[in-house]
Amino acid sequence: MIISIKKFKLIACISALFIISLLVFKLINSLNMSVLPTSNTAIKPTGTGINIVADKQSLDEDDNFFAEYRMKRERVRSKEIQLLKDIANDLSSDKKTRDTACLKLVELAERAEKEMQAEAMIKSQGFFDCAVIITPANTTTVMIENSVSAESQEEMRRAVSLATGSSEKNISIIKRHSIKD
Repeated sequence: MIISIKKFKLIACISALFIISLLVFKLINSLNMSVLPTSNTAIKPTGTGINIVADKQSLDEDDNFFAEYRMKRERVRSKEIQLLKDIANDLSSDKKTRDTACLKLVELAERAEKEMQAEAMIKSQGFFDCAVIITPANTTTVMIENSVSAESQEEMRRAVSLATGSSEKNISIIKRHSIKD
């Protein structure tokens, strides 16, 4: 069976839209789950051990940095996705422009999925929260709340490299400085 390039691109666009919709649904669902209080205590790893915070509600708004960052990132992506969808569906645009928009939709979906996977892998190592940023040039930045040892940074780089496909040398780990610092 021979599939024409036109049909392949149409299938790719439809697949991209489906994947993006699924990712947005998962993100919204995970944000809703993370907002729900699970107990009165929170465990926050530090570079030298673990801090136990007695009351989650006592954490000030500065501690919501990562959640707010992810929400803002998703809003910007949603606008970009809508613009790309409009371009891809605009029959007055030339074919090359529509095809490029479809490919960018697929790239956005892949990048979003890799960022979520990398964040999950970092959290599975015991970190309270983080944010992973993948650029189109395939460099990756990991923002974490607390300082980590060189050994922990290498473990984090390996995990992020596995999740994103980025080379370990292209992964930067930075500590986010809060207002309190």
